[in-house]
Amino acid sequence: MINSLRIKFISNNLLVLIPFVLIFLGGALMNTDKNLGTILKFSGFGFMVLYILINFNLNKNLTLASVIFSPFLFYGIFHSFNIKAGISDGLRYLFPIIILFYSYALKDKFPILLKFIVFFVILNFFTQIVNYVNWVKGVEQWFYYKRDGFTTYSQVSGILRGTGVVVFFGFYGFLNLISFLIINTYYKGKYKNILLAMAIFGILSSLSYKTLGTFILILFIYYYKHFLKIISVLFVTLLIIFLAFKEQGILFLKSFYLRISLYITGSKSARSESYRVMLSEIADFNLFGEGIGVFGGPASIIYNSPYYSEMNFKWYDASWLNLITTDTFYPHPIVELGIIGALVYLMTICVPLLRKKITTSLPFVALIYFSLFFDSLFSFSLNNPEFLMFSLVFTYPILHYYDTKN
Repeated sequence: MINSLRIKFISNNLLVLIPFVLIFLGGALMNTDKNLGTILKFSGFGFMVLYILINFNLNKNLTLASVIFSPFLFYGIFHSFNIKAGISDGLRYLFPIIILFYSYALKDKFPILLKFIVFFVILNFFTQIVNYVNWVKGVEQWFYYKRDGFTTYSQVSGILRGTGVVVFFGFYGFLNLISFLIINTYYKGKYKNILLAMAIFGILSSLSYKTLGTFILILFIYYYKHFLKIISVLFVTLLIIFLAFKEQGILFLKSFYLRISLYITGSKSARSESYRVMLSEIADFNLFGEGIGVFGGPASIIYNSPYYSEMNFKWYDASWLNLITTDTFYPHPIVELGIIGALVYLMTICVPLLRKKITTSLPFVALIYFSLFFDSLFSFSLNNPEFLMFSLVFTYPILHYYDTKN
């Protein structure tokens, strides 16, 4: 009786989509009802843990890597300046690991995941069209930010950034990037080109500079045979948009140059400060870190970590970030876990890439990792449940799908 219920639970395809719904809905509600959004996100992780325990078919390499990482995690928590801060951000370190175990539990569910990706691209595309229509009409939309009596929305040069149903423009661009890669490689339906066009629309309308940069790099690396053709189409499309909205286009180019000089080439930004702190820790040969919850993550702000003042950390023009994170991921684990702990952690996340059998699906999975890891240079996506659920969760199903087909 119990075994039959267990088999029925695991074999139900729609059940495996519950964490996606909970985590994406929770992320969308973070601006309007943060408590409910947080509850939904953690409920999604709770469901994944339950599914993993019921399935109990664990990947040996991932399990071994997680066991090796666990002493660094516990040491970091108890070594923290505040045990509550250590536990709070310590749980966040587990997000990608839990999702990878869930990915392995779903390794034979790629067909339903592919259908979900197609559905999600279509849903976000039409939602964004509605968002644009309401924006042009001047309608105040439910996902706009309300702070200090003012209502604002994410924009660049006065243009509404694409957010679809997920509310955050960065994730909207990222999910369309991953969708483009997967649909282009694995979808065989007759509306494939329309779906790819929808995904490209999502990437462009997000106005996320890092996503667009990642997209161009991937086109060059993976689709090099058609790179010039694809770039030409993109260039012509952008030129038409620029000529149609010349004033906004000039403002966009100025904004693009400003962000490059501020966040990448410049030295006076919260991001550059984060990397300064990281290099300082490396130069001091800090092998085991300052403790979890000390730097970079939400807990370091909530519990008022003394590390920022000790390192004379400057927020510059991004003082609003000190309510959230430093918005740069890699300095976060290197400072908190140390050089060795951070390397063990990142290697644990990369376990699906460590295969003896090299197949054509492995470079493709590496592209998904590249997209996530590149984004994390300028964001906290490796600690963001939404980004992780639309990247790492597809790794084992894609690898298994290729193995079963060949």
